[in-house]
Formats: sequence, C-alpha cells, structure tokens
Amino acid sequence: MDYRRECGRCRAPLADEESAYFCSRECTFCPRCYRQLRFVCPNCSGELVRRPRTGPSVPAPRSLARAPPDSVSVRRAGPGDLAAVAPLFDAYRQFYEQPSDIGASTRFLSERLARDESVVFVAEEGQRAVGFVQMYPLFTSVSLGRVYVLNDLFVAPEARRHGVGAALLAYARRWAEAEKTHYLTLTTAVDNPAQRLYEAWAWQLDREFLYYELLLSPGLARPEPGGAGDPATSGGGEPDRTGSSRAPG
Repeated sequence: MDYRRECGRCRAPLADEESAYFCSRECTFCPRCYRQLRFVCPNCSGELVRRPRTGPSVPAPRSLARAPPDSVSVRRAGPGDLAAVAPLFDAYRQFYEQPSDIGASTRFLSERLARDESVVFVAEEGQRAVGFVQMYPLFTSVSLGRVYVLNDLFVAPEARRHGVGAALLAYARRWAEAEKTHYLTLTTAVDNPAQRLYEAWAWQLDREFLYYELLLSPGLARPEPGGAGDPATSGGGEPDRTGSSRAPG
C-alpha cells in the first residue's frame, strides 16, 4: 500500500504514524476533513475508515509524559469553587459552539455537586483557576465495580502548554485508584490533538468495542466528543473492560 502524504481535500501533510482516513480506492483525508465530509469519500461515495498506522500496533507511552510542573496544583472542587470553575465550564461549552450562558453553567455544576452526581477537579496556577476535569460515575455489571467517565477536560487558552492538562489527568488517575475504581473511560474527536496527551499518559485506543449513540432530542447539541480543552463521553453496551486498554495503566 502506498500511503499518501497529504490530505486529498485540504492538502494538509499526513505522516505515516499520524491518523488519516481512506476509502477502498485509497482516497485519503486528514481527521478534520474526515469529520467535515461526514465519513463519506467525496470522490466515490464510499465509506471512509481509519488508515493503519505504521510501526507497533500498540505504541508505548510517549516520552512527553513528563511530571506535571510544581507551579500547577490540582484539588477536588466543591460548591465553594463554583465562582472559579463555572467560567471555565462556560468557556468549555463555547469551545463546542454552544452560546455563553454563565448562569446555566453555574446552575448545572451546582446541581451536579450538590447531588454528588459528578466529581470535579480544578487546576490552579497560583490562586487562579486555569483548568478543570469533570467525571461522571457509572458501574460495570460484568466486573461488578465503579467506573468513571472522564467527560470534560478543559484548559484555559492562556494556560495551555504549561502542563495543566497533564496535571489534571495525573490527579484524576490517582484519585480514581484511591477510590478502587475499576477503570476510567473517555471518547474524543478524531481530529482532537489531545489524543497525543492521552497516549502519553498510558490511555490506549479501544480497538475491541464499537461505540453507538441514539439521539433522542434532535434539537439539542450532538453528544460532545471529549478531550483536553474539550469534552468526552462514554460508550454504552457494558463490555467487560477489567484490565481494558481504555483504562490507564
């Protein structure tokens, strides 16, 4: 197979080890164009699928997984942190093309925390909140335990490349391990560059199970596709993921 070196639509360069999508005739597109084309080749109307990466099928965690810097601290947020976290949550929703609504964002977070329906971690540089993670609890029927969906991870634009995302992921893992959680799970957009961050911290792509969704309210936004500076949502169907590659470590 002759791997094509640029996207057939936008001409973006495509390295062999990076994600790309092609049809049966090998028309090849970058992840962003793949999404914009709605997964159909514009040339032959065939299905676009992920192109195999070159090299090992399960790459080792990358060297960029450095220890988070001491300048970034992470802790669990409570109701008293709403004033600091709600603007980040509102900005996160705007990232996914939702209108700004700080009131609704504050109410949503307040309800989740008051009802113990989510776990929120906030990252701070000095006294300033610069990022957050929100995880939702679920259970696994097969292995009989608690799991968490890492649904939201956002870093303020001015704090990116400061190690904030890495600090949040590391803290979420330590907390989940202390809580005897069976695994953490997330999904992310195919064109989300945060995939590199996840892989660096030992998250692995699930190649065994398919993720389905059923939209029940057509007027609402489509379920968000997750990431660092973006959201994540869980799959259904409850396969046994004890020791699964979707869980870190």
